[in-house]
Amino acid sequence: MKKFVTAALLTSATSAFAAGQFSPLISYERVYSEPSTVTSETSGMLNAAIEYTFPRSLSVYGGVQFLQADGTETSAQVGARFYTPSPLFYINGQMPVWPYIGLGANLLSHAAYYPEIGIRFGISPNIRLDAFVKTYNSNDLDYDKHATLGIGLSF
Repeated sequence: MKKFVTAALLTSATSAFAAGQFSPLISYERVYSEPSTVTSETSGMLNAAIEYTFPRSLSVYGGVQFLQADGTETSAQVGARFYTPSPLFYINGQMPVWPYIGLGANLLSHAAYYPEIGIRFGISPNIRLDAFVKTYNSNDLDYDKHATLGIGLSF
């Protein structure tokens, strides 16, 4: 029975993978809140990633992040987002809007983990616009407890 269940899960996962879509994901985040204990001034973050969107309410992404602080710093970034199965509503009856929650990590000199919430607008079948909020958590005071507002474009 275990082999049958495993085979069924692998088959469904493989078919979901084959039906998904790869796309570039570019986003910018502006820091709007940081703790008073911070030792450097981080003002914003530019992200360039590749996103894989599964057909069933999930996407994963990975790429690089450029931090605008006292100097420029680069990190690797990975994350996942969980969307509602169907659009929450439509703008003008044509543009679908999906809310999502996500989790991710930036691999700096110290790892910074973040939860995120946002909404995704389906501008066209291949172009999507994201608006989101993230809160970074880290052992490094330069990145801990930073809250950002962001906007992203996937095409």
